[in-house]
Amino acid sequence: MARKAAKRDSRGAHLGAAIVTVALVLLSSYGKLIALGVVSGVFLLWFAAALAWAYADGDHGRHALQRAYNVTFGWGDGF
Repeated sequence: MARKAAKRDSRGAHLGAAIVTVALVLLSSYGKLIALGVVSGVFLLWFAAALAWAYADGDHGRHALQRAYNVTFGWGDGF
């Protein structure tokens, strides 16, 4: 239950998502399509796994999506 009671601050996740977006745009602009597919696929699988974990933990709807988003991109807090 402690995970569900954690605060829902997503600033670090927004920063992480912005960094990934910039990296994907740069990869596509330089024509690195294979790298673009790999990086996109890794983050897509990471998000899907986090969402499945949130649903298995009993979260549903918007809260499950927010938890998966924070798990996937929350490393942006380190910047």
